[in-house]
Amino acid sequence: MKKIISLIKACMTDNMQLFKIKSKSNKKSSKVILPIILGFICMFSVWSYANMFMEPLVKIHAEYVLLSLFIMVSFFLTLIEGIYKASGLLFNCKDDDLLLSLPIKKSTVLFIRIFKFYVFELLYNSIFMLPAIIVYIRYVKVPFSFYVVSLFILLLLPIIPIIISSILGSIISRISSKFKFKNLAQTVTTVILLLVIFYFSFNMQELINNFGEKANVINKFITKIYYPCNAYVKMSTNFKIGDLLLFIFINISLFIIAILGLSTRYFKINSNVKGVKTSTSKKDYAIKRNRPTISLIKKELKKFISSPVFITNAGFGLVLFIIGIIYITLNFDKMTNSIIIEGSITLDEIKSYIPIILYSIICFTSFMTSITSSMISLEGKSFNILKSLPIKPMTIILAKVLMAVLVMIPLILIGDIILFVKFNFNILESLLIIIGTILLPLISETIGIIINLKYPKMDAENDTEVVKQSMSSMISVFLGMGISAISVFGLFYGIKIGLSNTLLLLLINLIFSILFIILMFYMNKKSVKLFNEINV
Repeated sequence: MKKIISLIKACMTDNMQLFKIKSKSNKKSSKVILPIILGFICMFSVWSYANMFMEPLVKIHAEYVLLSLFIMVSFFLTLIEGIYKASGLLFNCKDDDLLLSLPIKKSTVLFIRIFKFYVFELLYNSIFMLPAIIVYIRYVKVPFSFYVVSLFILLLLPIIPIIISSILGSIISRISSKFKFKNLAQTVTTVILLLVIFYFSFNMQELINNFGEKANVINKFITKIYYPCNAYVKMSTNFKIGDLLLFIFINISLFIIAILGLSTRYFKINSNVKGVKTSTSKKDYAIKRNRPTISLIKKELKKFISSPVFITNAGFGLVLFIIGIIYITLNFDKMTNSIIIEGSITLDEIKSYIPIILYSIICFTSFMTSITSSMISLEGKSFNILKSLPIKPMTIILAKVLMAVLVMIPLILIGDIILFVKFNFNILESLLIIIGTILLPLISETIGIIINLKYPKMDAENDTEVVKQSMSSMISVFLGMGISAISVFGLFYGIKIGLSNTLLLLLINLIFSILFIILMFYMNKKSVKLFNEINV
């Protein structure tokens, strides 16, 4: 038992961060206090949302619905986080070779892995469930049995998400080991989750109003499809010891069955994930020769796709742009009706402003999507290898800009074409907007690469630190906001003084063209020097 406890203590120190934080201080207190503070901030946010949902439930005396709702929310969020963490906590762990070389049973290694996974999921799940339970106690006079039930619920609630995420995690780990882009599934899931969060954030008040009217219907649906919801609501409103014992028995039984099932395949799956397959096929050894610029663009694209935090942070604005364009197209009449009722503007006047509105959206999207502001820093310790290649520094720099532009322009063009068709833009306006669609990303990414050359962060431990916490990323974001605000203000001021759309678009493109020429002149003069001064 002492051996197991010692192993658990040793293993629990790695990969258990609920929040990705890097502290320059070596003090243990600084590494513990900050995550606790962030945890309480998250719990306070959940508590606020729980209070918002509880207000309409109190009016219809259906407070118990809050419990089933938050159990379901916790289930989905814990499941998603569990799928991400399964790869690091169960499969392909860094200390596998060390543990398996020690004189301990393989079953002990598996137990330690699953226990570690359980503790992580318990902590993560509690961030969402504890505030909801506190809100329920605030509004409802509960008996002592409720506290006992809630304790067992908190302890056992992570079990089903763990089982499902372990199964899905093993499948994803096994499949992803055969492909180059192992993080693509995580990236897609993250983008979808962010879109869902945005949707709920923008429609929160409407959702809360509708929630009060349909609370009982929602509760019936949730309790039918997910047993823990039904069990918790039932025990909270009408406690019976038999129901609690049955709940404990079902969860423990599922956990034991899952462990026994996993034990038969775990080490085989783990070895397959870690295994390196070779092939004697001549096709594998075929060397494709490309021009340096094309090869560098492909390299940058692979880096972009393979980093979930990079593609999510830099590319999420483009996804929102497409969704926003589609929303405007489908709901234009509904949006304009509310504007016409509140103001003195007519429908024809609104339609006449659509080209300027589209250009403004393109401007905002382009300058808030700075991919190149992190691309030098993401080279990290391999930057000296890049410098040693027989390729001109300017070719390397331009390849990074071109890759970013090739990601942005096609997506923005899709939005352009949708609105061109919807609102019948004339040829000249369409041409000027397409010029802007090409010009604005070029300016944005040129600014980003210049800033990153000026303020590189080559000692980062992970992509998150570069993309979200570096000086170059911060400067690019604030500078992009400033340029966007000034540009949009100028466009709408031009409308106010009576300038035509064509003249406005022509003037703004001319101004941005001059800015791009200045940036290229500066980059030709300074970028190679800045590139050569960077040492790792």
